[in-house]
Amino acid sequence: MSNAVIAVSNMDIGPCQVFWDGDDLGGTLDNVVINFKYEKAPLKADQTGSALLDEAISGMEVTIETSFTQTRDKELLQKLFPNADIGGTTPNFFIDWKDKVATRMLSSFAKVLKLHPIVEADASKNQDWNFYKAVPSEESSYTFGPADQAKMKIVWKVYLDLSVTPGRIFRLGDATL
Repeated sequence: MSNAVIAVSNMDIGPCQVFWDGDDLGGTLDNVVINFKYEKAPLKADQTGSALLDEAISGMEVTIETSFTQTRDKELLQKLFPNADIGGTTPNFFIDWKDKVATRMLSSFAKVLKLHPIVEADASKNQDWNFYKAVPSEESSYTFGPADQAKMKIVWKVYLDLSVTPGRIFRLGDATL
């Protein structure tokens, strides 16, 4: 019988701060979830039927799911919905969601999304998750309920950053290195 080498110092628990374009977006509920996967194209040959011979990486999809707690902060909500328009003056702000069918180039709204574990000192960047071109995809839900706190769920999409070669998607660790 063998025993695995376990280093508790390499285990993690706890929430993170969510920063978008350098702004702390406040409290979250229901965990922050990072989803990423390589998309693959199957390689097959007629001579071998439908048997999969190999696969080639054809892309990568990255999304982040967050649920924000400060649902009455309309300035914050407008940041999370860059296609929405905010109007009025404090304390009477309003947000309008208008027909934006012809909106193109959603990547123009993309900014750096950083997840910073709160167990780490502010100056420590080694465990930060940095997504170079993230945009709230507006695939969202707002939850009201008699027994649970209200929350705004936001799904973030991450685009390929072509400002560097090769293009980059995200980094776990200090983004300044």
